[in-house]
Amino acid sequence: MTAKEKRIIGADLKTLFSLKAFLVLNTIEEWKAVGLVHPTVRTDENSHPLSEAGISALRRITTIMENDPALRKACSQHEIALQVHTSYEGWIKRSLQPDADEFIQECAGSLMATVKERFHLVMLDGLELKDLDKVELGTISIYKPDMKLMSVVQFGGAITEDWIERDFSKGLWLIGKTEGSPEVSLERFDHQTLLVIGILAVCGAILYEGSIWRSHLRAGLSPHRQTMPTSIFRWDADGGDPTVSRLWGEDQKLPLDAKLIDYLREHCFLNQLSALSSEEEKTRLQQSIERALYWFADAHGDRNTTMRFVKLWSCVECFFAFQEENITEANARGMATILTFSGYQVWTVEDYSKMKSRLRDLYGLRSRAVHRAEFDEVQLVDLRDLSRWVAWLIISMTALAERGYRTLSQVKEQTDRLDAQMRGA
Repeated sequence: MTAKEKRIIGADLKTLFSLKAFLVLNTIEEWKAVGLVHPTVRTDENSHPLSEAGISALRRITTIMENDPALRKACSQHEIALQVHTSYEGWIKRSLQPDADEFIQECAGSLMATVKERFHLVMLDGLELKDLDKVELGTISIYKPDMKLMSVVQFGGAITEDWIERDFSKGLWLIGKTEGSPEVSLERFDHQTLLVIGILAVCGAILYEGSIWRSHLRAGLSPHRQTMPTSIFRWDADGGDPTVSRLWGEDQKLPLDAKLIDYLREHCFLNQLSALSSEEEKTRLQQSIERALYWFADAHGDRNTTMRFVKLWSCVECFFAFQEENITEANARGMATILTFSGYQVWTVEDYSKMKSRLRDLYGLRSRAVHRAEFDEVQLVDLRDLSRWVAWLIISMTALAERGYRTLSQVKEQTDRLDAQMRGA
């Protein structure tokens, strides 16, 4: 972590441990206006809602911690963000104010303490072991159910041997060992399992004609891949800390209320976007907006991080990849100028060069995924940022259409002009 990042954390900690980090709410009506999902800090007695200054300070610290290479490699963004909030609450409860080094060390220490080697066991369907009890495929092993394999696990409490035997008895066992935080180790196990399924599918295609459609191998790792709920049994490599996770496959719902709908109609052209599909004669720009909406919906519905990322870039290409030129530069130049000058304050003028460079790098990830079949370079932070930027790009393009822009060439003329001004500044 750089000295500059530590100074930012130190300054934000001063804000978070001052009165300006909190809202003062005196009535039930004021609490209702804030809402149940407003960020808060819990003490032993009460919950205290954060002010905009407090939320911004905590968000900056979280972003810096999320981008720390060591933490990012070992822990998920969700785990890092949760730990930052938990550490902040812990210092508040102890009535102590840390400096930047103390906060970073405690937060990082708590996260790294969760990094362990873990075994994972899930059910494997679609494969039959006739005269075999075990098949080893690299770091993954496939077994016929055998509770003797669980002899190292320290059962206790609600998780008993009988419970595991009953819940995991209706198929083969697929077991693998990975290292990382709970979420990262599961993600790595998921990746290993996916490769094993691919290997078995290739073998099936060699041995049996038509196995590509006649057979269907399924690892019960994600409820998105099956209709029944799935169970994952995990324990430390030394046999300790056995836990079971039960996943039901239901996504969280997008919360919308009347206030949010009014905001979307007033500021984000919700009515115009909704009417776009019924327009009989669309301009070239409107056609591009419609295509971008299609690819954004497709990216939203995909379950693969890399494919979501690639499809989001398809949204961008709807607007800036219509001429024979350097596509990377065209996308970076067009998107950077639109998000800087469209009036939504997505980026500032001071950030223009940095964000344009970031866009080039992100499009490089997309190109390696598409042209070199890379699949493990896209990080969740990249997906998070790009999805937000593309959403604002679509809104900004709709704003231009409402102002009378009809063609992509008209948009390009303005983005080229603004980019030239920025480069000459």
